[in-house]
Amino acid sequence: MVPTVSRHSFFLLALVLIGACAPPPLAPGPEPAVGLPPIPRVEGALEIRVVHPTPQTPRPNVDSTFIYGSVGTGAASLTINGASVPVAPNGAFLAFLPVPQDGRWELAAEARGQTTRTTAVYRVPTPTPAAPAAPQEPVAVPDTAAPPAPETPAQPAAPITPRAPETIAFAQPLTGTVTGVADTLATGSDVAVGRLTPAGTFRWFLPRGARVTVTGQRGDLLRAQLGAGTEAWFADTLLTLAEPAPTAPAPVGAMEVRPAQEWVDVRIAAERAPFLVQPQGRTVSVLLYGRTAPAAPAQLGGDPLLTGGSWRAEAPDVARLELSLARGLWGYKAFYDAEGALVLRLRRPPTIDPNQPLRGVRILIDPGHPPAGATGPTSLTEAEANLAISLPLAEQLRARGAEVTLTRTTNAPLVSATDQVAELRARVNLAVQADAHLLVSVHNNAFAEGVNPFRNHGTSSYHFHPHAAELARALNQEIVATTRIPDLGARVSNLAAVRPTWMPAALTESLFMLIPEQEEALRNPRFLQRLAEAHVRGIENFVRQF
Repeated sequence: MVPTVSRHSFFLLALVLIGACAPPPLAPGPEPAVGLPPIPRVEGALEIRVVHPTPQTPRPNVDSTFIYGSVGTGAASLTINGASVPVAPNGAFLAFLPVPQDGRWELAAEARGQTTRTTAVYRVPTPTPAAPAAPQEPVAVPDTAAPPAPETPAQPAAPITPRAPETIAFAQPLTGTVTGVADTLATGSDVAVGRLTPAGTFRWFLPRGARVTVTGQRGDLLRAQLGAGTEAWFADTLLTLAEPAPTAPAPVGAMEVRPAQEWVDVRIAAERAPFLVQPQGRTVSVLLYGRTAPAAPAQLGGDPLLTGGSWRAEAPDVARLELSLARGLWGYKAFYDAEGALVLRLRRPPTIDPNQPLRGVRILIDPGHPPAGATGPTSLTEAEANLAISLPLAEQLRARGAEVTLTRTTNAPLVSATDQVAELRARVNLAVQADAHLLVSVHNNAFAEGVNPFRNHGTSSYHFHPHAAELARALNQEIVATTRIPDLGARVSNLAAVRPTWMPAALTESLFMLIPEQEEALRNPRFLQRLAEAHVRGIENFVRQF
């Protein structure tokens, strides 16, 4: 007996074949995802709509990349630049093909004796002008130099990278005071951010009033010397330079523990010293730069959250306070009081009822985007998909006794449809203002140009701070069990939605918007309920640990 092949299975098989049309390395299509619903058949009008690339997309500097969109009907056949491309039952298509040298994709679709064609063309990038040469390094151009060859669409000129500015060392180090930012580290997005290198990731988060020793400048960045061998780079708009910096480290003053119902404050007399908080498991370390460690042991005052503490010299001018906790850290804030002492506010975990672990837990659910966000082959936007998961998620959490805040309940943004930075800051600010115990930002994923979607798709989650790692892992485990697509794991990423320090914060990426089967699953009400339930189980599994 010859086995029959369903349209759904044929589409998945065809994805494998079209992935093989690209030059090596060849990419297999995604394995059939038994956790996803089948794609329903659509018999619409034959019409080619290319979602990506758009007319504004510059020609990518890669050998192969993806193109996707819809032809309106599952009965159609499709070729792109002569290569046969599978069409899903709902008319969606996705291909990974060699980038055309002339930047033009020629698409032809046929159904029921009708043929239609369209062309998708990349935008030719405008070369970036070269940085002007420094006066002491003139550029000589001989009279006999040939004029540059004209640019052609087939071979667009590569952008010219401007020369990086040089670092100017100050004759005398100056004191830089953090200004123009929030007075409390809580959201991770409204304080002065320091980097290990000018283009490095975020490492230091300093509230208003912190004082650093500034030793030089490169472009719009100031170089600060925090301790022996430790440099940090800050935007020059965040520091106000004044008197010469101290030439010798100062001793750390008295430490005091001040308990409260939902937190315990550890107050350290350190005269606005810059700091770095390092949570790890049941330990929280605080590095104080430009300070020498006390010889006396740390006095904890008998608070039940604190089980031990000690001082030691991390370097001759860096003091380390190491605090041991009775339970893992839930969150923290950091700020300077009126006397300039550093206050580290350690948050106590919420009281958890083993029988109803979510009862009374305050949870902020953030349906990611707008602005920005991905769009699928049949024009489902990520903002719509994220909200379609978040609304039943909030309903299910409330049914279990949680107190839920949503950053949005419609497709409208919280504060801005165009300013992504302002929108993200407003969302994490809302989490802190609501005093949320948890923040979960719900997203679905997309690919960068040149990434093969047939090889690299999967479910993932993200966190930034160590005390949120278990939340990200718990969510990812339950979502993977629902989507049944490859597990990309729980990862660390410098995303605004997961930078808050006051609560564990995680971001989920359940599916990839541009893969037809996965986009269509995000339209399916029953699957969306299952995906919401997976998020609930992940959250519940995390809080049970406390």
